[in-house]
Amino acid sequence: MTYSEMLSGIIEESQLSLRVIANRCAQQNLSITPSYISQLKNGKLPPPTEEVSLVLAKVCGAKDPAALVFQGYLEKAPGIVKEYMLASSSLNRLMLQTLTKVAPQAVSKDLIDYIENMDILSTLEMASEYVDPEKGLQVNGLIEEISRRSGVATQADTKGELQSFMLADASMEPMIPQHALVYVLPTRRNLLKDRDIVAFNLPGRKVVTLRRFFQVGDEILLIPDNRLLPIYRLTELEQIEYLGKVVSFRADI
Repeated sequence: MTYSEMLSGIIEESQLSLRVIANRCAQQNLSITPSYISQLKNGKLPPPTEEVSLVLAKVCGAKDPAALVFQGYLEKAPGIVKEYMLASSSLNRLMLQTLTKVAPQAVSKDLIDYIENMDILSTLEMASEYVDPEKGLQVNGLIEEISRRSGVATQADTKGELQSFMLADASMEPMIPQHALVYVLPTRRNLLKDRDIVAFNLPGRKVVTLRRFFQVGDEILLIPDNRLLPIYRLTELEQIEYLGKVVSFRADI
């Protein structure tokens, strides 16, 4: 993943406009324009200074601001350093993928794909933590951590059709914090009531999203508790990948 791809992903995940991001940067004493941010995320300019990368990542709410800073350093590093880091990252990624194959629980293709697309710093940190010569292989902890970071489903729960999800979505904060373990029960549309919390995937994305369900006339409104995030307006649930109703959650993960 390149610096521009990483920054573009961070901006997309934040759901903030470039103008809002520029304004938030100004509040952090960093004066940059929406046009400049656009050129960075489209790869038309080289990675900026550490200060710019760090502020951009923080105002967008990136989970790991240091990763963007590191990627910027990497792309400006001498060729021999870059080749060494890329080779090390490939080896770490291979070790992590191999560990998922010996996990006692089922591992989805989405989790495997997430590992494949991890940045260099993330693969280094995760491999260092879960492949420990003294502690041995921490397989269960690895699967949980990958699920937490990616926000995709873990294995199905043993109780009927109940499924558990590690959330990357912050739409129901402060009630349901980001990275909570959420339990979702597939529920027919006609059984949903106003204010029920529903889980779904947006088209083209596999990050589980939560919203409160409201039926207003012929329109379905999916409204977050976190007012910084968007409201989705639908005519039918088939427009999204509806997963079910949230029945409980754990925040002590």
